[in-house]
Amino acid sequence: MNLSLIEAFNAVMRTGSTTKGAELMGVSQPAISRSLKRLEDVTRLKLFERAGPRLIPTPEAHLLYQEILDTYVGMDRLKQAVARIRAVGTGSLRIATSAALGLSLAPRVIKLFIDRHPGVTVTFEIANSSIVRNLIASGTHDIGLCADEIDTTNVMTEPFIATRGICVMPEAHPLAALETITPIDLDGVPLVSLAPDDTARKQLDTALRGAGSQPKIVVETQFAASVCQLVAEGAGVGLTNAMAFVASEFENRGLIARAFEPSITFRALLIQPPQRARSRQLDDLLHILLKERDALALACESRFGKV
Repeated sequence: MNLSLIEAFNAVMRTGSTTKGAELMGVSQPAISRSLKRLEDVTRLKLFERAGPRLIPTPEAHLLYQEILDTYVGMDRLKQAVARIRAVGTGSLRIATSAALGLSLAPRVIKLFIDRHPGVTVTFEIANSSIVRNLIASGTHDIGLCADEIDTTNVMTEPFIATRGICVMPEAHPLAALETITPIDLDGVPLVSLAPDDTARKQLDTALRGAGSQPKIVVETQFAASVCQLVAEGAGVGLTNAMAFVASEFENRGLIARAFEPSITFRALLIQPPQRARSRQLDDLLHILLKERDALALACESRFGKV
């Protein structure tokens, strides 16, 4: 696919018209129109509905535009990585994690590490699991922590932690009277849920279908910690990860949690770039990380039982 066609499409989507898109690119309006037609031919997608002189983007156009924006973000991140490497050289570590581990466990580990290595710069990024995987596969980051649904090609993986799914709710909620929450208990209940493509969400959907239970899903989010925060704000009850609840001490924010049956398992991976020698600093960081991981796993197990 010719890059000039993508640039023409991007210009039209940004400005809302071929005329303004042409001005942005410094070309003629007919040239922009030809590029759009060529892009439709190459992709075999109908990108615009034509209403006289106006072009109306189709749903396919909006999806393609979002992919282009994501690509540009990736290029910006690459530029930042180059600048970072140039600025600090090898006296640095780069960590990427999902939110469940990045909002509590990782900051604690990083603090313990920099206390021991004050001369090392740590770059820390929180992102969804697929982005974490891409950062590690590209080699821009040294270690990553993410959910187990990622594509594991071109990364070294090992199990990191597995914890149970729990139901979180405000203290005054009627479900708080139960010792264990089952699918039928959620029938008709406003529910804050993880995104449909999450592996734990798929387990939940299977359990709900099997029980004939239909909760009212009010919010879907990618992050287990966001489920807890939304519940704390009164959005509903939530099915989330014991790890996120315990590590971020949501119990101190007025939430309570109950084990969910049938058991739903959240699994996280530790991932690293392939074929890269580890520095002593990275070995020490991993030692601290695994020690803190073990303490968190024990706390989750003591509260909600084994996976």
